[in-house]
Amino acid sequence: MSLLKEISSEISRMISELRKVFRVESIDVLIAQSEVREINGVKVVMKKFTSEIGLLKWLPPAIFLKVSYPFALTPKERFEREMRFMSFSGWEGFKVPRILNADHENLIVIREYVEGEPLSCDRRDNVVALGRILAEVHSKGFCLGDVKPTNFITNREAIYVIDAEQSVYFREELGSWDLMVATFFISLANYMNIDMFQELFEEFSRSYLESGGLMRSYCDMLSPRNAVLATFIPLPNLVVISNIRKKYCQ
Repeated sequence: MSLLKEISSEISRMISELRKVFRVESIDVLIAQSEVREINGVKVVMKKFTSEIGLLKWLPPAIFLKVSYPFALTPKERFEREMRFMSFSGWEGFKVPRILNADHENLIVIREYVEGEPLSCDRRDNVVALGRILAEVHSKGFCLGDVKPTNFITNREAIYVIDAEQSVYFREELGSWDLMVATFFISLANYMNIDMFQELFEEFSRSYLESGGLMRSYCDMLSPRNAVLATFIPLPNLVVISNIRKKYCQ
């Protein structure tokens, strides 16, 4: 029994250290393709898709997760994916930053700067909002691919999707990837509190399905396609995911 406790304690310590090393905010600073500039006293964001950092950022997922999702490596394709998503005029439950200028030759986008905070996966209202956003994204013909919390900014006015360079036209099997990535971040934010994770994942599931999300995408979350990502979710959390999923996927 004492050995099991020691092993459990060591695993918890390792996860805690990993969270410090792999904090989403820290990674974003390290691999940022965007910079904030001021033009005539107004803040804007300049994103350079030809930056070498973009290749560094997306090469590992493109290699190790190619079975799960069709990640784009080339600057041109990532530029086109983001422009397609940000230019879509049908978004209702969330906003996207206004594109102020787009250089199609040099693959540079200048867009509106959005004040606010990234979504927090340990807050009920934020998790519910994330479920609604993914439901709308999927129901209107897109998958995001990259669903980390820092790609969503919330303020008093609205929630914004600020990064869509891995978005693709919707396929039901890819919708499950978006949901699994979101669930991974909810798990990461609540890995020491399984009861809180259960409550938040239940809310996320209900929000997605009741907001028009697709049942097949939800029920396919634990499919072999997403097996690599599932290995990064602690077993107790996977059990919770499986049990809640069964309630909706009978």
